[in-house]
Amino acid sequence: MKRIILLILTSTLCLTSLHAQEADSLKIRPVSLGVLLQANFAGEDMYIAEPGLSAYPGFGVEVGGFIDYHMTRRLMIEVQAIVCLQNGSYVSTDRDLGFLFWHKRPVNYLADMRLVGMDIPIFLTYALPVGTGNFRMGAGFFTHITFAAWCPGDRDFITPYRRVIEIQESGKPRYALNDSHAGVGCQFGYEFECGLQVNLGMKYSVLDIINYESKIDYAHPYKVTLGVGWHF
Repeated sequence: MKRIILLILTSTLCLTSLHAQEADSLKIRPVSLGVLLQANFAGEDMYIAEPGLSAYPGFGVEVGGFIDYHMTRRLMIEVQAIVCLQNGSYVSTDRDLGFLFWHKRPVNYLADMRLVGMDIPIFLTYALPVGTGNFRMGAGFFTHITFAAWCPGDRDFITPYRRVIEIQESGKPRYALNDSHAGVGCQFGYEFECGLQVNLGMKYSVLDIINYESKIDYAHPYKVTLGVGWHF
């Protein structure tokens, strides 16, 4: 009887030890950090009937970091903070140019535009094991804050915090576009076992950044990003 009790106790201790080791191997860090370096292709789905203005996209660069808050081993909330330099151009037009992803510089070119700001996306992200790494899929919301916007060689066309063009109305200047906006976005990528990431992202502002009342004018910023990251 003593041998049986001793065998049961020994087996229980062994099973408890194995279970603890297995649980320990499945432990995750509740918070993890990373950095991002990306190229962007940013523009504005925009048309302003008076004075007849639209926008073409351009290439830029951005750098930042992210924090992953794990809810489970595979599901997490990812919060990013990204400083971005965006380029584009404004053109005069008498029609809606639509949503553009590629262009040749038009003959009715007016001025270049450069913008420095910060994107703060909050994505619900799922990591799917593929090979030795993970395929990461995320979607959610973002907000953008512009620090400065200007036109190289033409400081009167765009001034910091007051884009795009000054319009005199009742003796007071009126500017066409706000600098901050918010919208929806998504990001897809692959994270290798070493922590290296390759990411593709898209963002579109659901807010119309026209800062005056209009039934026909609109402006919705959009952006496509492609870059690399490192997950510590």
